Formats: sequence, C-alpha cells, structure tokens
Amino acid sequence: MPSAARPKSRPLDLDPAEFDLETLDGLPVPQDPAIAAALLLLNRALSAVGVSLGDASEDGSVCLILAPTAWTEAVRDTWKAAGRRGERYADGAEFRSWSNGAWVAWAPTEAPSRRGRDDGAFEKALWKGKHVLGVASDDAWLPPDLVAAADHRLELPVLTVADVAAVARELCHDTVTSAVPDDLAAASLTPRVLRLARRPGQGADEFVRKVLEILARDAATAAAATATAEKASPPSPRETPTLDRLHGMDEAVAWGLTVARDLLDYREGRLAWADVDRGCLLSGPPGCGKTLFARALAASCGATLVTGSYGQWLGSGQGHQGDLLKAMKQTFALARSSAPSILFIDEVDSFPNRATITHAWADWEIQVVNSLLAEIDGVEGREGVVLLAACNMPDKLDPALVRSGRLDRHLRIGLPDRAGLARILREHLGADLPDFDLSGAALAAGGSSGADCERLVRGARRRARAAGRAMFAEDLLEEIGGTSDRTAAETWVAAVHEAGHAVAACRLQPGTLRAISLRETEGAGGHMLLRPLSTYAAASEIRDRLIVVLAARAAEEVILGAPSSGAGGGPGSDLAFATNLAAVCVAALGFGDGAGLTWLGLPDQCSLPGMMSSNPGLAEAVGRILADAYGDALKLVAEVRPMVEDVARQLVKRKVLDGETVAAIVGWHERGQKQGRKVTRGVVDAQTRAARQALMTAAAAETRRALAAIRAAYLASEVAFEEGRDGEVEEGGQGSLPEDG
Repeated sequence: MPSAARPKSRPLDLDPAEFDLETLDGLPVPQDPAIAAALLLLNRALSAVGVSLGDASEDGSVCLILAPTAWTEAVRDTWKAAGRRGERYADGAEFRSWSNGAWVAWAPTEAPSRRGRDDGAFEKALWKGKHVLGVASDDAWLPPDLVAAADHRLELPVLTVADVAAVARELCHDTVTSAVPDDLAAASLTPRVLRLARRPGQGADEFVRKVLEILARDAATAAAATATAEKASPPSPRETPTLDRLHGMDEAVAWGLTVARDLLDYREGRLAWADVDRGCLLSGPPGCGKTLFARALAASCGATLVTGSYGQWLGSGQGHQGDLLKAMKQTFALARSSAPSILFIDEVDSFPNRATITHAWADWEIQVVNSLLAEIDGVEGREGVVLLAACNMPDKLDPALVRSGRLDRHLRIGLPDRAGLARILREHLGADLPDFDLSGAALAAGGSSGADCERLVRGARRRARAAGRAMFAEDLLEEIGGTSDRTAAETWVAAVHEAGHAVAACRLQPGTLRAISLRETEGAGGHMLLRPLSTYAAASEIRDRLIVVLAARAAEEVILGAPSSGAGGGPGSDLAFATNLAAVCVAALGFGDGAGLTWLGLPDQCSLPGMMSSNPGLAEAVGRILADAYGDALKLVAEVRPMVEDVARQLVKRKVLDGETVAAIVGWHERGQKQGRKVTRGVVDAQTRAARQALMTAAAAETRRALAAIRAAYLASEVAFEEGRDGEVEEGGQGSLPEDG
C-alpha cells in the first residue's frame, strides 16, 4: 500500500536583501517575533503604495491598515515602536483625555456594539494635529469619518514560510538550512504561533521547526474538535440547507428540484430562459420554513441568493422614499449581476394592495408598490433571476404582484403532518437516537412547525447535557410534553375540552381527526388536529365543522356544569375560528341569510372585527349561525356524553391520542348502544369515590372489607369497559402508532 503523500518541501535559499529587516533610523530589530514579522509586512505594504513609514506616521496624518484580526494588535504595537518611536498612544475607542497620548489608535478585534460613538473623538484628534491610525480586518469596524478621511490606505500582506525564515534569521542571527513545506496555510501563521515558538538561545532551524510543530498540533486539535462537534451536534438543516433535507413541504420541494434542473439546462444552453419557471410565491404560517426553503433552493441550484424585504429597504437610509427605492433598485441590480441567482423577497405582504389603501399617505405607498412591479419586469429584464417571495397572508397582496409573468405560481406551505414531523425531527437529531421510532414523538408534537422541531431537539440535548449523559428518548418526549403546573382538576377540564372536539369530529366528519393532545403551548392548553375542509365544501360540511369547533365548549357545559374560558381568547381560539368561519359563510360563500348571494369580501382575523362593527346585518347573521351550531353541539354532547368522558379519561392517561384511537373508542360505544349493552363505568366510579370517602371514618376491619369491595367493583368496571372491544383501542392506540390514514 503506497504511503501518504508528504507535503512539498524545499531548502530555503533566501535573498538577504529581499527579507532584510534593516533597522530604521537606528531602531534595533525587535526581539518579539510577532513585532519583527509585522515590521517586515508593514515595510512591504508601504512599498506597495510608495509611502515611507515616516510619512505615513507623521503628526496630522491619517493611516488606515486592513489586517487580519489576529495581526491587529501586533501591527498597532509595531507602528508604535517603529513609526512613533515608542510614543504613548490614546485608544480611540476608549478615549477620555487627550493628554494621555501623543497620537490616537483604533485597533478593534471585533465589530463594535455601538456605532457613531468614536466620530467626535476622531474629529478632535484631527483638528488638534495628532496622528491617527486605524487597524482592523473590516473598515466597517472603524469610525466612518476615519475611513473617509484616510490619507494612506494599506493592506497587510500574508506572512509566508519564507517570511518566517527571514524573521528567524534576524532574531537568531543564523541561517535556515533545513527543508520546510512551502504549502502551509498563510492564515495559520499568526503572532501567537511565532511567540510560542520562540526560545532563548534558539537557532534559526530550531525556531522554524517549533513553528511547524505548533502548526501541526493546532491543525490536529482543530480537526479533532470539528469531528467531536459534528458527532455531538450535527449540522442542522438550517445551517446546511438543501432541498433533499426539507420535509413536510413536498409540493414546494418538487417545484424547487424542477427549477434546479431547468437552471442547469439553462446554464449549459439546452433550455431557453423563456421556458424556465421563474416566479413563485410561498405562503404559510410563521415557522413553516419559507425562508429556509429559499436558502435550500439557492444551494441546490448552485445559485447566488440575494435577499430583500420592505423593512430592509426602508431601513437602508433615513426612512425617505428615495432611500427605499434606491435600495430596492440596488437589490434587483445585484441579483441581475449575480445571475443565475435566486432573488428572495421576504414578508412581501408588507407591500399593500393599492386598491385598499385609504390612509392619508396612500400616494407614498402606491409609488412603492409601483416601483416594485417595475423592477420585477422592468426594461432591463431579469434573465437568470428566479424571483421567490414569501408571506403569511397572501390574500393581502396586490393582484398585480401575482399575475402571470411575476409571482405566477403559488405554493402553500402548511404545518407538517405526522410523517413530515417525524422526518424533520430525524434531520435535527442527526446521529442522536438512531434506532428510535419517531412516529410517537411526531404524534405528540402534532401542530408543531419545523422551527418548533428544531427547538424541541435543542431542548432535549440540553436536558441530556444537564444530566451529563447521552440523549435518551425520554429527553425528547419530555421536551415535547413540556412542563405543566396544572392541577388535576385543570387537566380534567382540558381533557374534556379536547375530547368534545374529538368525539364530535368522529361522529360528524369521520376520518378527519388526526390527533388530540394535552400538550401546553403559549395560549393553548391542548391541541386538536383536523384535516382541512375541501375547497368545494358544501354548506352542511361547514356547519358540521362549526359544531366540531364549538363542541369543546359544549362538553365543558354538559359534563362540568359550566364552560371555562378555554374556548375563547386570542385569534387562534375556538370562538375566533368559529366566528371567522361563520362570517365567511355569510359574506363570501352565500351560505347565510344575511346577504343572500351578495359578496361582501373575504373576512380574515384582521378585517373581521371591522366588517362586523360596520355591518350590523352581518354581525347578526353570524350570531344566529353560531347560536344554532352551539345548540346542536350541546345536543350532540348530551347524547354522546359517555364517549366524551371515556376519551377524556384516556387522554389524561396518555396525554395524546391519534384519530384512530378516538375512533375506536367511539366505535365501541356505538356498537354497545346497538347491542343494548349498558356501560356501567361511570356508576362504578361514583361508588368507588363514595367508598373511599367512607374509609376515612371506618374502623380497621371495616376498612379491609371496604377495600376488598372497591377492588371487586373496579375489576367489574374494567370488565364492562373492555367487553366487546375486540382489542380495537389497543391496536389503534399509541402502542402500534399507526400512520395518518
């Protein structure tokens, strides 16, 4: 087996004149190897622009040096020693008193947390005739006025192996004779490495050997750390997104793969640009992966991603319309110059519909929308640019934005289903829990977005770290379940609420229930997942959906004696959803008696309050629909109360139930009713509670007899409950975790 290739090496035959660190005006060669190397590099940078060190560092001059962050402080200290003859400087970033320094230096090693604080100090230094030096890896880290007023602008060259040999020769008064590799990464040769390699009485060969040893050790350490980090926490799809790593958005991924193939054919001349699908709108709730899709599309296409948004363009200047339009134009120009590229406009629903603007500054916003439309298909064209836009509320868009030739394809990205959630969790878990079946975790996490899945996995890893061990499946399941401080009584209320939804869905719209859960999230004490209504839903289907939504409140009223506040609250509450659905029936679908067939507009969560307050007839019609639906919900729950209570009990026990499990419980009760079977569990539970209360005052002997009676009664209730089930609940429950059907 051949041995691994060795780095190319060569003996150094250096020209002493090329690498000579001549003393400047009698200054001795620095003994600090980092300062010596920086002096060599500064001499080379000054020679490149034809300026002497004396001229660049004299009083009243402003010098800007771009240098890697690792060299920033060494360059500043070298400038002090060689350029300013050791004079004390004032730190520009922390400057307080001008008497503390003969000159001023800015040498940041990171981006400043606040901008603009240094401008006054720079102006004062300049008019007082002081020399000013700015050293940074990015001139954006320096005061803007310093960058603009710089008399001299230098770029520090990279340090090479030959330069290290020259430094060794000057410091050690010796010649490098050993062979050294000539393909070392220049970025690895930093002041730290040079200082760690220096020893008293050292020869030049020994110094270079030490440098190479440190570089090899650092490379090995970095490789080990990278391997450990990748094993412990693999890159998430958010860090390295490609279309094949996105799940739960199958339609969008399929379109993206088609665009990737078309762009490849376009690049190679097999497809005309006119045949490429080049405009698409993504819509969906927050966190569903719209922005991630844009990044993945660009990566999979091998195209440059250029981004923009209303907020980004508006914030590019002083808030004037001219600044916004200029920034917008620059973004489109950048996309055209980078073609083939993906131009992604985020939150495109920030641009208003011109037909609905009524406020005093309507002309201002209309001109902004007009300019956006002009850029999309202006006279310069956008060949090679695929336009992608994302929003949460597509119905708010100006119709001109989504006409043919612009954003003419609309892809809706919803929350992932159970299978999609399992795949997303697997992506984020990486090497963790490789053999664990995630279908149960996906069921428990129903209603979560892709961003939620990333947070859940991150939380599970945090739990494992806190315990000082590898991740267990329980870490993920506990993170999904969350922490709850609900009392048993509050948990029962939540279970009854969700059970009301679930049983009504199974009775009125079989096959639509995906899952119910007691998982608490912000603003919700539980969740019900239903398959959406068809685009061509009949009036009866919509009415049944209203009953399903209101059945949770009805279950609380029938079983608990009074409804809780659980059905109300914010825009995502049951009452908000039901009200909006009823309003859509009346105002937009012609299913109500308030407006006949007159189309009054499509209500949504934002526009509905205004429509209701300005149209009493609409509000009255919606109220009648809701009252009738709630009346039917009360009747339904009263008829199926044993089913609701049974589902609620199972939900308290398991925390989450899939649709098949709920359907099995409902089916068992329905068959029992047809067979005339009497379900006695509720009676036995009442007898058991009464017996337990009696135990508190009974004598010891009576206590033993009562316990025996309770046990017998409980066993009898279990037999009555299981009789005739034929194993349906267990087969359809979480033990086997069937797929969504």
